[in-house]
Amino acid sequence: MLTQKDFKALNSINKNTLLIQEQLLKLRAEKSDFSIVKPAALGEGIQEFSSEEQTLFQAYFDQHGSTISPLKFVPASGLASRMFLFLREFIDSFDPLKVSIENYFADGHKKELQFFVEHLEEYPFYLGIKNYIDKKKGPFKNRGQFFFHFVQTLLEDQNLGMEGKAKALLPIFNSSKELNKTAYEFQILEALSLFSNTSNVKIHFAIDPDQLLEFIALEKEFCKQLSMRDQKRLQIDYSFQNTNTDSVSLNENNTILRDKKNQIVFRKAGHGALLENIKRIQSDLVFIKTVDSVWPDDNSCVNSQKTLGGLYLKNLNKIESLLNYLKENGPNAVENTLSFIKESFHIDLNQRLSSSTLEEKKIFLMEFLNRPLRVCGMILNSGKHGGAPFWVEKDEQRYLQIVESSELEDKPYTLKDSSFFNPVNMVCGLKNFDQKPWDLEKFKDDDRYIISKKVHKGRTIKIFEYPGLWNGSMAYWNSIFVKIPQSTFRSLKTINDCLEQKKS
Repeated sequence: MLTQKDFKALNSINKNTLLIQEQLLKLRAEKSDFSIVKPAALGEGIQEFSSEEQTLFQAYFDQHGSTISPLKFVPASGLASRMFLFLREFIDSFDPLKVSIENYFADGHKKELQFFVEHLEEYPFYLGIKNYIDKKKGPFKNRGQFFFHFVQTLLEDQNLGMEGKAKALLPIFNSSKELNKTAYEFQILEALSLFSNTSNVKIHFAIDPDQLLEFIALEKEFCKQLSMRDQKRLQIDYSFQNTNTDSVSLNENNTILRDKKNQIVFRKAGHGALLENIKRIQSDLVFIKTVDSVWPDDNSCVNSQKTLGGLYLKNLNKIESLLNYLKENGPNAVENTLSFIKESFHIDLNQRLSSSTLEEKKIFLMEFLNRPLRVCGMILNSGKHGGAPFWVEKDEQRYLQIVESSELEDKPYTLKDSSFFNPVNMVCGLKNFDQKPWDLEKFKDDDRYIISKKVHKGRTIKIFEYPGLWNGSMAYWNSIFVKIPQSTFRSLKTINDCLEQKKS
């Protein structure tokens, strides 16, 4: 429980004590009130379109995208420390003057490190670091000493070091045209291609405030390389996660996690906290994509996003027409709307409304349609960690949802049971049919908070996260899930992943 001393300390740093007490209640309750019905599948929540249909959607977005105000939103606050964990362990445990690198590998348990050593020359940063340490630290007595100083420089050097920096700013992407590009730069290039027919290209990065100056410095250098037309079109903005959304954690005995000074330890409460950032965006629709999911010199990712954008616009226009038709009591309005919902959302409402009057059906259908719309790309499940599309049930209604693996604990299904995976590649509408911002809080399921366990300084702790941005925070949106190519997804969990080859 919070003490009087806690309340005084929290008020002094402007923390919302009501939010903290709510977090504690949920951490101790550990319940999430929704049921998993089954994984979504092709024809049952997932749609697939032919290449000809995709081309038509892309053309539709190019034609009509200029009449709206789109924006690309990239969560980019993640630091790269976890990408280098196995290299940090190596630096902390290896002495090149006492042990050879061959003997260090003899136990056969250092697979990640061994891969890194064997493929060292393939990494885009290899030559830069090699030339630097040859000049500053060489000559080296043996291979182990060279490798030790290479890794130490990669992690800790003031200029070349990458540990603890924003993942978005790491020069770890190989391009056929140029080496050492960052995900940040490729996300901008992708936005310029995605919004090729618009006069104003808006891209928004949600970042850690400590990294702002580095982002701005790279932005200035990168923009000098763009054409004058693109420099004028481009509008880059940044925002930070509200520190009031940071969460408390519990020890295994359900006491609050504290530091050596007995102060409460706070941590980021997951990507669901970014809903506050999304709500401040003034655009009509937003494309959301994770920062490292980019491939250099590739058009297929852009085309897939244009497909999603065109599909969104077509369905939005259809929904607006159906709403007007229902208001005007047009002939067959109810039947046409039911047919559209079944075709687009894979939800059959005929049985549910079978005993309702005509007026009751119209009211229900207008409420069903009059909510935010999103179109999400889905790829085949290859075993990556994350979330997947499922049918869920709550309050006797079924919804098409993206469910995180941590939400599936104590549920009848696991992530492996889904044939599809959420790559976080989606288009989300932010304005209603009166061109006013949706009140997104109304379409959020507050019960979809996520409780999970992490290891903190050698101890297991229980952490709280707000309903995920594309999970519970969009629980009551209308969702269309579309199969997109595997090649549009990339995830860099460790530094070795930057050598992963594109999958078709």
